[in-house]
Amino acid sequence: MPNVEPLRQGDPPVVGAYRLIGRLGQGGQGVVYLGEAGDGRPVAVKVLRTRDERLAKEIDAARRVQPFCIAQVLDASLDGVPYIVTEYIHGPSLQEAGRHHGADLQRLAVGTATALAAIHQAGIVHRDFKPGNVLLAADGPRVIDFGIARAMDQARTATSSIVGTPAYMAPEQLAGELVGPAADVFAWASVIVFAATGSPPFGEDSLPAVINRILHNEPQLADLPQPLRGIVLRCLAKNPAERPTMQDVMLRLLGGQPVAPGQPGPVQGPGPVQGPGPVQGPGSWPGPGSGPTAHRRRPAPGRRTAVVVMAGAGAVAIAAVATTATLAMSSRGPSPSPSALAQSVTTETTTKKPATTKPATKKPATRQPAERRTTQPPTKKPTTQPSADRPATQRTTSRPTVRTTPKPAAKPNIRILSLEAMGNTHPPSDCLYGAVLMKAMVEGPPGIDFKYSWVLDGKVVATSQWGTRESATQLPQYGPIMELGPHRVVLKITSPVSIQRSVSFENCDDD
Repeated sequence: MPNVEPLRQGDPPVVGAYRLIGRLGQGGQGVVYLGEAGDGRPVAVKVLRTRDERLAKEIDAARRVQPFCIAQVLDASLDGVPYIVTEYIHGPSLQEAGRHHGADLQRLAVGTATALAAIHQAGIVHRDFKPGNVLLAADGPRVIDFGIARAMDQARTATSSIVGTPAYMAPEQLAGELVGPAADVFAWASVIVFAATGSPPFGEDSLPAVINRILHNEPQLADLPQPLRGIVLRCLAKNPAERPTMQDVMLRLLGGQPVAPGQPGPVQGPGPVQGPGPVQGPGSWPGPGSGPTAHRRRPAPGRRTAVVVMAGAGAVAIAAVATTATLAMSSRGPSPSPSALAQSVTTETTTKKPATTKPATKKPATRQPAERRTTQPPTKKPTTQPSADRPATQRTTSRPTVRTTPKPAAKPNIRILSLEAMGNTHPPSDCLYGAVLMKAMVEGPPGIDFKYSWVLDGKVVATSQWGTRESATQLPQYGPIMELGPHRVVLKITSPVSIQRSVSFENCDDD
């Protein structure tokens, strides 16, 4: 079997009722072995180094998900040496398989989106969806490793620690905020970019550089084709509230329209979007290929899309449909401003020709032909009486802007609660040492989108967009700031209000 290493000294020959044949991999929790069940079938045996409560959570999470899209749990034990046994998936990981193109890429996108939709349907947030956790079986992709998965009710009531693989983590994960299904949506889009281009959308070099790009930069989508490009771009929105649900993504990949998207459409942040065409203004996302996109009404927030997740052979059927499905996407334009409403009003003037006017062909010969009037010099004064052969021009008195322009709405009360520089300290010195990160808290009415900028020593270094939550909102951290010496950092909120707050510090040499 491919990618199986021999057992090492100290590895157990048997775990429970399973004979161990070789190593499949290892991680922070323990080692995954290729084992053999009593009936001779191959299995994957994950053995933990020490007893860990996360194993029980992993077992519970995996058993709650439809088995067609994951490695099914066959056995487990929490006594003695804790272990979990799952079916062995014969096939490489997406990390090992590399780039996909054309129909293969579409099948992968549909299969993984369906798997995550089923995981979310079971009330689970994976939190570490990455190429290494996608196995490419003959009957479709399988999602593995629920070691840091969390039930949705727990994810919504506890502040998340920063866990996962940074190159595929959502901004809210990096900021240590609450993590929900939207983080898996962001990770899914990052994985699809990796599958299509060979690199995640924000790179995978140094950790500080990757974190900074995820928080502040636009994704690099390279040659990711349309219309998949538009779906992925929407899933990579910085604000989790602007990403679609996985059910929404799955339906769009299959060429259908969701009954009611579970998330509002994206608000395009500042800065260019990488791609072969412009994104059409705030609140829109790329349409299918070329031509104008159709606009439809945005459903009320909070409504969930009713989705039937197909099991067993249904997963294969979905993958087959993906080869011919047209990826249909809807776009939502911005709400018109009062001035835009006024400009859209068209005033039409209708002038009836007098009944006594005779056609030019029936005029007496002694009368000057009407067409010769154009050769006469124009009169300096307007004619007070209408001509018998020319209708009078009527002036419109319609002034739609007087009655239709509402009073401007009051600006929302948004304020910056705190701004601080975080780094290592060596009391009694006031200096910060090493990498310095900026942390800010913003308060305002729930659901308000706002734009903001980070200004370092008088220079704008990052501009982005975020949204207020039900309570105080923590912005994605800015940084790291590595340059030695004194610094002044200003956080400016530029829209819909204009406020700012600053902090000064000195970054010192740690030697």
